[in-house]
Amino acid sequence: MRIAYNIALIVSILYLPWWVGALIALVAVFRVRQFFEVMFYGILFDSLYATHTGIYAGIYGFTYVATLYGVIIYSLSLGLRKRLAW
Repeated sequence: MRIAYNIALIVSILYLPWWVGALIALVAVFRVRQFFEVMFYGILFDSLYATHTGIYAGIYGFTYVATLYGVIIYSLSLGLRKRLAW
């Protein structure tokens, strides 16, 4: 299952809109135990597509939005997985 989510995330980062990858990452974090790869995919997405200069430099000049998203959903999933009954 982990390999399937990894392949899906790589394909979504390279070929699909950003929200598809975000949705796959969100599902993967809750379905796979300790899916820490989501932070690395955030770094990959930011290194490929983030702009570091100009008017489109992320949110208020912060360019590592996908990395921050990965860290946040991974951190939230650690606490929520204990409280949810699967």
